[in-house]
Amino acid sequence: MSTRDLIMMAVRNLWKRKLRTFLTILGVVIGTTSIVVMISIGIGMNESFQKQVEEWGSLQVIDVYGNNGDMFISSDSDQNKGKPKKNVALDGAAIEKFRQMEYVEAVSPIVRESMMLVCGKYVSDASFIGLDPGAMEALGYKVEEGRTLTAEDQEGIVIGRSVVSGFYNPKLSWQMQMQAEPPEINVMEDKILLTYDWSYGTQYADKSIKAIKTPVLGIMPEGGGNGYSVVMPLKQMEKIQKEKEAWRKKQGGYSSSGTQKKKGEYQQVAVKVSDLNKVQEVQQQIKDMGFQASSLTDQLETMKETTKMLRIVLGAIGAVSLIVAAIGITNTMVMAIYERTREIGIMKVIGASLRDIKLLFLTEAAFIGFAGGVLGIITSFLMSLLVNLVATKQASEMTSSIPIWLYLSAVAFATIIGVLSGYLPAKRAMKLSALTAIKTE
Repeated sequence: MSTRDLIMMAVRNLWKRKLRTFLTILGVVIGTTSIVVMISIGIGMNESFQKQVEEWGSLQVIDVYGNNGDMFISSDSDQNKGKPKKNVALDGAAIEKFRQMEYVEAVSPIVRESMMLVCGKYVSDASFIGLDPGAMEALGYKVEEGRTLTAEDQEGIVIGRSVVSGFYNPKLSWQMQMQAEPPEINVMEDKILLTYDWSYGTQYADKSIKAIKTPVLGIMPEGGGNGYSVVMPLKQMEKIQKEKEAWRKKQGGYSSSGTQKKKGEYQQVAVKVSDLNKVQEVQQQIKDMGFQASSLTDQLETMKETTKMLRIVLGAIGAVSLIVAAIGITNTMVMAIYERTREIGIMKVIGASLRDIKLLFLTEAAFIGFAGGVLGIITSFLMSLLVNLVATKQASEMTSSIPIWLYLSAVAFATIIGVLSGYLPAKRAMKLSALTAIKTE
């Protein structure tokens, strides 16, 4: 019997019993829809968490920190748990080692300083970040206006949008500032200065501190940590810190070398990994070298872990529905054998092989599974839209996302369930005696 004949006979037999076939397919549709929607909610939650974390910064950037003190206790692995490690310097040699590591795309020291931006009579507080200008874009800093720093830039700043909107008149009281209209400032065109004198613009300003003129190269979007930051080349930052230290010494104050423990050593280095899936691997290698390291993937994994049990329960509910559908297919095929016993006997007498009879029933079962799977993914798509609509209105993290692979897997899985459900009934049909089957009324 040819494949075409098998398919035509399977379709004809299923069409003869439309209501039973429809109800059996409906069971597969419900099972497929349940498991796809349940899995899609888990996927959607993970994607929602990832988008949320990505707003804080790049998931592919690892923050490496120097050790506090001469010794520290490592707790990274059971093998080294409780064993002290010698202090290792986060210096140029360490940075070069990071650059040589596999999957590492960019490395830059990170130096932080709190200063103020000045535009005319207005000022804005900001957290300044000094880094290798050539690595700025690779480290995940983005601009919505202008451009990022490049390796050729010796000076210049890129300002976060929240810093731009934070300018105020320091001569006004807090109540007056709240009532005053926001100043209209165009940082890309207006003259911008920066200063570490927090009394700038008031009667307490230090005349010995000169504000530093610097060009504004770009503006970073609002939101996330970068919206409140100002990024500048590392050398420019170090030059300003040097001037600040000299000023402090003249004032008889303490040294503020919090950003550098020793000359050439840094408290923080950013390491960009080219592959998101390799971030944890590279991070562990850095820890094994004796440094402290963390990344936003740590928070992401923690968030995923908190919902792991929920995702398991949702998947189990969907699986139960599909198992019930499989039982329905088995029942339909068994009933078909009882109703078509004489037909099976005639097929054997006229020369149909046992293999042909087996394939006929498996094909019918596969059709039921396939049809249920296709209708199931269509229903799943509509259900997913409904879940996302409700989640949007309620500002919920429980969203639904169905990737292409899940659609294809659902159809394939439903078809396989159909074939497996029809296997035992097909074997039963093969074992029927031809003579007994023909005599059956």
